[in-house]
Amino acid sequence: MNPKISVIFPVGNREAYLKEAVESVLGQSFTEFELLIIEDGLSSQVASIITCYRDERIKIIKFPMNMGISAARNAGLLTATAPYIALMDSDDIALTDRFQKQYAWMESHPEVTVCGSNFITMFNDENRMPMRYPESDGIIKSRFLIVDSAILNPTAMIRTDFVRKSGLQYDANFPRDHDHRFYVEIMRNGGSFYNLQEELLLYRRHDGNATRSRSGVDIEKTKVREILIPLFFPELTGEEARVLLKGLCENVRMTMIEACFCLVVMTKAMRESRIFTGEDRDELRKILRFYYESLVKMVNGVSKNVHKC
Repeated sequence: MNPKISVIFPVGNREAYLKEAVESVLGQSFTEFELLIIEDGLSSQVASIITCYRDERIKIIKFPMNMGISAARNAGLLTATAPYIALMDSDDIALTDRFQKQYAWMESHPEVTVCGSNFITMFNDENRMPMRYPESDGIIKSRFLIVDSAILNPTAMIRTDFVRKSGLQYDANFPRDHDHRFYVEIMRNGGSFYNLQEELLLYRRHDGNATRSRSGVDIEKTKVREILIPLFFPELTGEEARVLLKGLCENVRMTMIEACFCLVVMTKAMRESRIFTGEDRDELRKILRFYYESLVKMVNGVSKNVHKC
C-alpha cells in the first residue's frame, strides 16, 4: 500500500481515552493512510491496548523511555512516507470524514501548506462547545501573536515535502507550546495556512492536557512572541521590541514609565502598513488595539489612585 496520509499519533502513559482516539482514526471514511503510533516509554498496560489492534495500516515506533512529545512527533515526521501528514493526539476524536475533507482540500489547493479545521471542545461527555478558528492565511498568521486561536494542532494536515525541504522539526525546548513554535517556523519558511470552516475533531479538555498545565506555558508563549515581534514589526528598535513584548504578556507588572512607553510603541506598530510574512495588518492592529486599551485602563487606574493619595 502506498498511503496518501501519514497520521502521526504520539502515545504517552495515559490510557483513559486511547482506545476511542485510535478507533476514530481507523474508522475514517478515507482509508488510504498509515497510522504511525509512537510509543513514548509506555507502561505494559498502555502498550497492550495498542497491540490488540490487527490493522496493516498501523506502524509502531517504540521509545524505550519517555523522550517527550517533541521527540515523538519528530520521529513521526522522519518516518512518514505519504505526501500528507495528519496530526492527532491520543485523547481526541477525529470525526469520520476528517481525512477525506482535508485531503480533498489540499489536493485542490496546492498553495496551502497546512490545513486545519474548526472543532468541538469537550469538557466532559455532556458539555461541548463548537469552536471556530479563522479561515484565511493572513488572519491565522496574525493570530500567532495571541497564540491560542490560529491552528489547533490535532486538526492539522501538512504537506510532507514542505516539512522535509525546509528541514523542520519540533523544538524540544518548547514542551508545552511546541506546536505553536512549529507553525511559526512554517510561516518563516514561506508556508501558508487555511482552516476548513466545519468541525472535524472532538478536542478533549482535561487536567492532563499539556496546555492546561499553566506553569511554563506562559514562558514558552513569551519566547514565541519574542520571535514574532521582529517578523511582524521589523521597524522597532531592540528596546521598543522588548517593551512591546512585555505589554503583550499576561500578568506582567510594568512601571508607569514602561507602560507609557509601551503605549507609544504600540501606536508606532499599529501604523505599520507593510506586509512581511503574509500577515493581515488589520488583524494585527485589532490585536494590538486590545492590549493598548487594556494598558490605558491600567495607566488611568494608577493615575486615579495617585491623585486620591
